[in-house]
Amino acid sequence: MKTAVVYYSLGGSTRSFARAEAEARGADLIEIHPAKAYNPFTAFVRGCPAAIRQKGVPLSAAPDLSGYEHIVLMAPVWAGHPAPPFNSMARLLPAGAEAEVLLVSSSGNSSKSRAKVRALIQHQGCTLTAQRDIRSHQ
Repeated sequence: MKTAVVYYSLGGSTRSFARAEAEARGADLIEIHPAKAYNPFTAFVRGCPAAIRQKGVPLSAAPDLSGYEHIVLMAPVWAGHPAPPFNSMARLLPAGAEAEVLLVSSSGNSSKSRAKVRALIQHQGCTLTAQRDIRSHQ
């Protein structure tokens, strides 16, 4: 089964976990970037409200995920929800793929957004095989 780990990272923690995840699975590693980069201030002011509303953002380049049967989506948790680039990544999932969601947080968790994330993945015609949080301990 061809697997990709697709991730967004603001400060580098998610990147470290994504690299380890891809290596452990023998998966392709794909980093996505929003067209307009976040910094810690804009992540808080613009990103958190957008994350809560499950909004996406334009990406600088959209990867073609059609050749993958299993896709692991990874992103930081902002205000209890996946960062907005996660929502953009999820909307790129090809119908019929298996998706796994791994969200990285130093102090919170994504429990209040789990149902929304599941619905977003299923709306793409994908099967959600796992959804969990990773504690970064920064």
